[in-house]
Amino acid sequence: MANNKDILPSKNKENAFLFSTSLVFDENIDKLWLILKDLSSESQNFEFLDNFKFIKGDNTWTVGNIFSLYWVGVTNIEFICLSTSVTRMKKKIKWKCKCDIGINYYKTMILYRITYDDKTLVKFNFTRCEKNKLVDFQPNYYMELQYNILKSQSEHIQNLKREKTIYESCIINKNYLKVWNFVINIKNIEALCPELLKNSEYNGPNNELGTFLKFYNQKLKKTCFMKLVEFSSPSKKTTFKCRYQTVGTDIINMPKSIEIQVTIISPNKTYVSGFYTFENQLSKETIKSFEINLKNIINKIKEYIKNNDEEFNDG
Repeated sequence: MANNKDILPSKNKENAFLFSTSLVFDENIDKLWLILKDLSSESQNFEFLDNFKFIKGDNTWTVGNIFSLYWVGVTNIEFICLSTSVTRMKKKIKWKCKCDIGINYYKTMILYRITYDDKTLVKFNFTRCEKNKLVDFQPNYYMELQYNILKSQSEHIQNLKREKTIYESCIINKNYLKVWNFVINIKNIEALCPELLKNSEYNGPNNELGTFLKFYNQKLKKTCFMKLVEFSSPSKKTTFKCRYQTVGTDIINMPKSIEIQVTIISPNKTYVSGFYTFENQLSKETIKSFEINLKNIINKIKEYIKNNDEEFNDG
């Protein structure tokens, strides 16, 4: 992996350029674009970034959309997408970033296709906003921080190549906490989708790490066992997660993990996502079957909640 890091070229405060950081990713530009244009992944993958939420819109790459995240112990940062351009050779997004400590700047991501092989140069440019002096700005520190983010993302993407993840999502206009409590209970999913599973049971609380889940998979015609390995519903975060890992010896044609996420858009607007992760050697037909099942589950959850106002309204 090659990298390039440039810092502020002069002490001239009229110069808008602050620094840039770049890294070559071993990934096709089009696939990489789908991942990196979604800045919400940064708050999920880095401990010093938290509390990601949408303020306007439901993604980070549409012009006019506004979102924010919290740099733990430093500042809240509000982003607005200013521009997006996409061509076969180059893809670019520019955001304006406003910190609640009085610092504003522009963050620009540019992806360049490297034509001699299936690689992509990813570059981030940081420039100051007009009449913004950025008090106590230390370019070397922030340059190194952004470079480490890029490096971690590259390593994460390489790990993903060994796996196949499918997901389905929807927006539900109901109280997020009630939606969360509903979707993490396997009994509710069984009631909605009896054609997929039956005889589900826990050996402990469904929110306690280490709890085992047992159910009969109607499609595979076998009993499956999963272990709760991640559960987070903290009061200061906007994304709640519940992830199970498949255990046992008879796990052929099963996802290696199943995850449900609930993200707060507003007190009564909730983004629900379901994820299945497989080993890459699993057949395309098997993965496609699970993809159809996951879509069916998410659609039935949305439809049930939509038709049961009293159960999911706030208060």
